[in-house]
Amino acid sequence: MNTPTMTIKLPALSTEIECTPGATPLDIYKQMAKELGTKPMLALINNHESSLATPIYRNSTVDFLDYRDNSGSRTYSRTLALLLCKAAEELGYPTLKMEHAISMGYYGVIPDSRPLDESLLQALRERVGELIAKDLPITLHRIPMQEAVEYFRQKEREATALLIENEGRCYVTITEIDGYKDLVLGTVLPSTGMLGLFGLERYMDGFLLRVPDASDTSKLYPCIDQPKIFGVFQSHLQLIHLLGVEDVAPLNTKIREGKAARLITIAEAMQEKTINEIAEDIARRHEEDGLRVVMIAGPSSSGKTTTAKRLMTQLVTNLLVPHAISLDDFYVNRVDTPLGENGLPDYESLYALDLAYLSDVVQRLTKGETVQMPRYHFPTGERVMDPTNRFTLGEKDILILEGIHGLNPDLLPGVSDKDVYKIYASALTTLSLDQHNWLSTSDNRMLRRMVRDLKYRGISAEKTILQWQHVRAGEEKWIFPYQEHADRVFNTAMMYEFAALRPQAEQALMRVPETSPAFRTADRLLKMLRLFEPIELTTMPQTSLLREFLGGSLFKY
Repeated sequence: MNTPTMTIKLPALSTEIECTPGATPLDIYKQMAKELGTKPMLALINNHESSLATPIYRNSTVDFLDYRDNSGSRTYSRTLALLLCKAAEELGYPTLKMEHAISMGYYGVIPDSRPLDESLLQALRERVGELIAKDLPITLHRIPMQEAVEYFRQKEREATALLIENEGRCYVTITEIDGYKDLVLGTVLPSTGMLGLFGLERYMDGFLLRVPDASDTSKLYPCIDQPKIFGVFQSHLQLIHLLGVEDVAPLNTKIREGKAARLITIAEAMQEKTINEIAEDIARRHEEDGLRVVMIAGPSSSGKTTTAKRLMTQLVTNLLVPHAISLDDFYVNRVDTPLGENGLPDYESLYALDLAYLSDVVQRLTKGETVQMPRYHFPTGERVMDPTNRFTLGEKDILILEGIHGLNPDLLPGVSDKDVYKIYASALTTLSLDQHNWLSTSDNRMLRRMVRDLKYRGISAEKTILQWQHVRAGEEKWIFPYQEHADRVFNTAMMYEFAALRPQAEQALMRVPETSPAFRTADRLLKMLRLFEPIELTTMPQTSLLREFLGGSLFKY
């Protein structure tokens, strides 16, 4: 009798092999390891992100993703966090909570031990190291939904139980290591021994879980202290804790109970309160130090434009007259744009701006001179002078410049720091999926950009996803290193945001074809969004920052 086989296509090698049904991607990798090279973290089975331990039973296409890929590093970090949660439970601390990414690592707390004792941290380090050394299998089990709900309720993990219950699936996939069971929303490694380097150290009153550098996995990412960013995270965490919506499940419950309007009102009020505080601080600096220039910086889709518009409104209530200048008008002529590493024009580069000219204009304005302002003509890629646009700063006037490079110390050479007030705006997501599964700030911004691109620019979700890696590379180089240079950090994220983004983002993501390289990201984002009860656009005020992306704003863009 002939043994049945299946055909596995390996695009990376432009070949195909025959395998026995039930073979896993890890089995296939081991068979072709020499040819495939780098150690994989997960597989793409027919373009779906899958664990290396996923059995394959029919003809399929299989690709492998290593740690250099964002999905690969996520898989590593997710698995490492799983081991840390297991170690904490074994040591008698089952309340460990993973909260958010910061300082090139992942911040978490153990509520029963705050601040963390060094002896406990050492015990956790040693236990995680032992689990890695044992090379224990990490197995996935599909169990009935009600069985999973009962298990997590017994563990006093109500948010996890509700998350599973609300999703409404008949069966749930549970991850297990040597008797420890958890819900992991995303791919994990098939064994603990596939993990390697990690760090665990005290950070504020919790801990920082550190992971290898994607550019050199023999070392950890450098720990960058971010006290201002951390402080903003904590203030928002305190608010959602007060409201009882730290995780998705209780948020969904309030939405279904018709309480979304109250959450929206509170979230919007907190943002407006912060903007008013910033405006009052600027007014004080203007009166005491003669401050004339405000910079607003932040990564893509952080809501910089609406932040600027709302700040201008608050500055007027503080008896100041704000004037906005677009940094886009200070681009060098397109033929002079610096080239990136790929040999293409790098419009994200600081040096795509005419820095000397910008600095000269700002200095002359702050001295009270009248300046003829430039305008960048995008169709021709050249700067032109507009003789009708002449500008003078009066005694009560404030100049506002908004752009991605606003915190870079090289942006305004010759302009003293005391003459510039710097604001960093970013969507710092504080909501979690549950106790052990956090949400990505980058995913939040990508969803915003996706919705806006489709609505206002006719750009598909597929194209937005494919461009995102380039956008992120520019942010890592030109924006993130300067976050802590800000006078104030403004969090543009909303506690209800994913629920509000879901209706439009879901429609956009469903149009990404399964054959597209963007599909795996679209599929992952869809699964995440569908954990949220949707909120309709009509429930949000027309001045909401989210309307910059979702539409219907009172502001003009």
